[in-house]
Amino acid sequence: MARQALAVAGAVAAVVVLDGCSNPTGRSWAITYEVSGEAGGVTVTELTYTESNDRYQDEVAERRLDGPLGLPWKDEVIVSAGRDAKVTATPSGQEVLTCRILLDGEKELGRATAAGPGQPVNCAKTTDT
Repeated sequence: MARQALAVAGAVAAVVVLDGCSNPTGRSWAITYEVSGEAGGVTVTELTYTESNDRYQDEVAERRLDGPLGLPWKDEVIVSAGRDAKVTATPSGQEVLTCRILLDGEKELGRATAAGPGQPVNCAKTTDT
């Protein structure tokens, strides 16, 4: 009887733990964001990017950094599988910005250059499931 009670308690605990996770497999991607300018001394007034708070939650949150922020800028984050990895930056002046999204710091998933001087740059890629 005690063994049955322990088995039932263990099963209930497992269900409770799995229910609290929207991504119980933890399938997520190691993403690196990079933003750079054509010249030295370039700054951005605003930079936003997405990341998952926890590899076991199937959500991404948008983070915002207010400038001036010096370039080049780089950050390594986790993004849940099937979710959008994206970074957007707005230059302080008439600079032309470029952004990249890398998988595991090596494989390029996305790259973009701003449409013109002083224009924001946006990189986005939906991660594989």
